[in-house]
Amino acid sequence: MKHRSVVALAVVVLVAIGGASLVAANVLGAERVEQHGRVSAADRPHGDQHGPEGALHRFRLGTINGQRLEPNRDDFAARTNADGPLLLFLPATRAKPADYQRFLGTALQDGYHVLGLDYWNLGKTLTGTCQADPQCYGAVQRNRFDGSRPSEFSSVRPSGSIVSRLRDAIAYLEDHDPNGGWGRFVRDDQDVAWNDVVVAGHSQGGGEAAYIAHIRSVQGALMFSSPVESFGAVHAAWMDRPGRTPVSRMYAIDDVRDVFGARIRGSWSVMGLDGASGPFRTDTAPPGTDADPHAILTDIRVGTPGQSHSRIIKDSTPLGPDGTPRMLALWQWLLHRFPSRP
Repeated sequence: MKHRSVVALAVVVLVAIGGASLVAANVLGAERVEQHGRVSAADRPHGDQHGPEGALHRFRLGTINGQRLEPNRDDFAARTNADGPLLLFLPATRAKPADYQRFLGTALQDGYHVLGLDYWNLGKTLTGTCQADPQCYGAVQRNRFDGSRPSEFSSVRPSGSIVSRLRDAIAYLEDHDPNGGWGRFVRDDQDVAWNDVVVAGHSQGGGEAAYIAHIRSVQGALMFSSPVESFGAVHAAWMDRPGRTPVSRMYAIDDVRDVFGARIRGSWSVMGLDGASGPFRTDTAPPGTDADPHAILTDIRVGTPGQSHSRIIKDSTPLGPDGTPRMLALWQWLLHRFPSRP
């Protein structure tokens, strides 16, 4: 009997401790909502043992507002100083931030705060989804941006949208690296400080970056093998209207053998990126100091047309004899289009 009494007492103590821990977690969550103006994550984000200063830091977001993120693959972030602008990078269809570490590392060395962000990019490509429906493109991209206007083509919830994930990632990085200057990318009213953000992406992610630049005034936009948003004579309807970010702050690059090249160059033409003389053509040499082309076509034989679509930016990009990406000079030229501060 005495042994049973001791066991019962132990159970009561454990339950009490568990209840106290739950109350404490709820109080801390309430404080987080009060301080940051957002719903706290049910599961705290977790990352590797390295901080975001000086090297790429791998982390994964928790559930948001009790809703599990899908997909929820590793994000990557880093910074070298507290004053650089934010490079927000969005992967291609079914790709993940881990596939672009060479480029993200290049941006880091150039003084950017870097955030390779996972988002809903599963299923069909955007062109495969929308085909010849010009209104579909913007509807899908808006839904993935902020979770609004769900449709049969895309039904991302607000909690899983790019904006929500970006805010949650910044909150995590601000907590993890309080002297890193991450907090300035989200204002007190929870709006993103888009004027201090360079949006970038590959393929579908590059198209999303272009769309974000269309509806928000960003510091700049970089589009790799993208946007893939024309289908014959049809293109995304939003391209017919002037955007919040002028073409002078937008740059696109692709390889001449890209299997989706015709659709990409069609989008460039509609957006006015290729100018009067067409895209700047090169192997891997960047434009001269006095040149400022907004569309670049490379010719470096990186593989098949399908491989050409990816190897211009992914970690599978061709390397020189010293192990340096052959695209490095062009990557740096594009990254240098924007000042260290707006």
